[in-house]
Amino acid sequence: MWIKYPLVLACLVAPVLGATTAAAGQADLPAPTQTRPITGAATAQPDAPSPPTLIGVRHGRHDRYDRVVFDFTGGTPGYRVEYGPLVGIGTGDPIPLAGPADLRIVFDGAAPPKYDLRRVLNPGYPTLRQVKFGGAFEGRILAGLGLADRVGFRVLRLTNPPRIAVDVAHQPAQPFGTATFWGGGGADTVNVAGVRSGRHPGYDRLVFDLRTAKHPLVSVAYQRLHPNRIHVGLTGLKPSGAVVSGPRPSNVSFTVYDNGTVSAFVDTNRRTGFRVMLLQHPTRLVVDVAH
Repeated sequence: MWIKYPLVLACLVAPVLGATTAAAGQADLPAPTQTRPITGAATAQPDAPSPPTLIGVRHGRHDRYDRVVFDFTGGTPGYRVEYGPLVGIGTGDPIPLAGPADLRIVFDGAAPPKYDLRRVLNPGYPTLRQVKFGGAFEGRILAGLGLADRVGFRVLRLTNPPRIAVDVAHQPAQPFGTATFWGGGGADTVNVAGVRSGRHPGYDRLVFDLRTAKHPLVSVAYQRLHPNRIHVGLTGLKPSGAVVSGPRPSNVSFTVYDNGTVSAFVDTNRRTGFRVMLLQHPTRLVVDVAH
C-alpha cells in the first residue's frame, strides 16, 4: 500500500436502472461505476395470490462487466444490493465467498424458491468469481456475489420474463504510468465536495467528488521537487469562485488560488504508477495509485 496514510472506504451513489429487455451486443451498456447500496420495490402486489418465486440463476460475461440474472415468476420481489458479508439467514454465521469483495443481495417478499439454494456457481470471470446463497425464510432470500475487487455495480429490473440482473464492472483497462495526464474541461468553476479513498488489490484509489455537471480542466503529475507527491491541478473557465469543502484523507491537501484554480497534493510512500478516470453521474475524478 503506497498511499501514505490510512484510507477510508470509497462508496459512491448507484442509481436503479429499469429495462424491458436484456442489453447485449450493439445495445450493450457501459461499465457501472457506482458502489452505494441500491434498493428497489417489488413489482408484485403484497396480497398477490402468486408471490414472486425464484426459479433460476444465470450469469454471463460482457465486454465491460459481468452479469448475474435471477429469474422469477409472478413478478420481481423487493431488493437491496450492497457491499457486505453474506450470512446464513437462520444462524447469522458468515458464509465465505471467493474473492476479496462480497456483494450482498437481499430479496424481500418472495415465495419459497423453486431453485436449489445449495448450488454454488463459480463463473471465474474477470470480476465475478462466485455466487452463493444464505438461505430463505419468511419471504426473504439472501444471496452473495464473490468479486475480484470492490467495483461499480448496477441493478436492472427486467420484464418478459420477470428477472433482476446485477452487473459488476470489470477493472479499468488503462495501464498505470507516470506520464502527465491532461483531460476534462468545460466546467465554469472548480467546486470540490470532498475526497474519499479506498484500498484495492494492487492499488489505492482517491475519488474527488465534484459539484459541477462537467469536469474542470484536470492535470495529474508527480512533482519534480517532491518525487513522492502527486499534484492534481483543477482549472475552471472562470478566473474566480473555486470552492473546496468536505472531508478528505490526511495525506491530501489543497491550495485554492485567487485566479480560480485549485491544486491538490497527494503524498505517497514512494513513486509508483497512477491512472486517472473522469466519471459522470455524479461528476467525479478518480486517481488510482499502484502499490
